[in-house]
Amino acid sequence: MPNEINRILKLFADLQHGDCWIGLNFKEVLHGVDAVKASKVIGEEGNSIWMLVSHLIYWRTTVVNRLTGSDNPPPFKDFSLPSELNEANWKQVLHDFEAAYHLLRNAIHRFNPENLYKESPRQGQTYYELVMGCLQHDAYHMGQMMVLKKAL
Repeated sequence: MPNEINRILKLFADLQHGDCWIGLNFKEVLHGVDAVKASKVIGEEGNSIWMLVSHLIYWRTTVVNRLTGSDNPPPFKDFSLPSELNEANWKQVLHDFEAAYHLLRNAIHRFNPENLYKESPRQGQTYYELVMGCLQHDAYHMGQMMVLKKAL
């Protein structure tokens, strides 16, 4: 069972900056994206790359909370944007995104593998479903970012 945690950690590492099974990783997708490109929205109801990165920070933090036994939401809003969409704030959100990855990685690493198939704080969801759902969620939004990057 400890190998299952290692496999999960490798999947997240590959998605963040490694040799990911889908051919891209976040480091590659976000490379060359500046604050102007990150803040652009296509259509009236769309999200920007910046909003999607903020959304992933929110949900990675939510998963960390649940892995540690809490169903409390993060202390910041989902899809949050700073008051000024400038290069310094964009670099900060990228730093926060990497920090959220490391917090998630550490929480998974410390997680007792014997509890993977037990119910998480979210009723009807095991911890395994929680972490694998996070991985799928991240991959989905990375695809959206790539589409936006190409379109802009």
